[in-house]
Amino acid sequence: MSTIPEQAALLKGKGFLLNKDGEHFSCRVVIPGGKMNAQQSKRVSEICEHYGKGYFYLTQRQNIEIPGILLDNLDGVSLALAEVGLSIGSTGPRPRPITTCKGAICKFSLFDTEAYTSQLDEKIYKGYYDVTLPGKLRIITSGCFNNCSMPHVGCIGIIGKKKDQVAISLGGMAARKQSLGREIQGLYTLDEATGIIEKAIQYYKEHGNKGERFAQMIERIGFETVEKALIG
Repeated sequence: MSTIPEQAALLKGKGFLLNKDGEHFSCRVVIPGGKMNAQQSKRVSEICEHYGKGYFYLTQRQNIEIPGILLDNLDGVSLALAEVGLSIGSTGPRPRPITTCKGAICKFSLFDTEAYTSQLDEKIYKGYYDVTLPGKLRIITSGCFNNCSMPHVGCIGIIGKKKDQVAISLGGMAARKQSLGREIQGLYTLDEATGIIEKAIQYYKEHGNKGERFAQMIERIGFETVEKALIG
């Protein structure tokens, strides 16, 4: 029988993170666009009380972490979340759930960030979940140039600049070494932006070194070279 530390690496890829005590796990719940309904919120609270320590964390990536869950209860937590349409994940060398602003209701937003982020979550986060990349890939959308969601610190940033037209930044990174993304030439429709994101993922898969972040690959290869490959 394998020990908890031996199972921890596999479980991390599924969204269960081993706590400091080496016995309990935190469950990372994906909250698309940072939006939950009342039923989902109630279920998360019930899980915290029944399986965890009675509280949860709000992460900077608009997800939720529920700490203090025993190994034997992980399946029960997964099932309870699935009943209200919530899932677990967002770790490992793959595209992460897309972070966004409240552009669906904000008067400054130049496009519906909630609708677009939902599309990206289906096409990019879920669609590429089983595609192994050199490292994590973070995508951030912002409805306008106020940049509330800080798109320029994402590997790929989508920024509203005109009605239903966006700028695209590449190469942001928030880690031990930080960098701000640079915007490529031109403005794009949302469909065009999605196409460029998919090209960027493929380029990263083919040209990135194992363990190398997207920003580090751009720094090594050169921004103009990557830009040309994505937009011709």
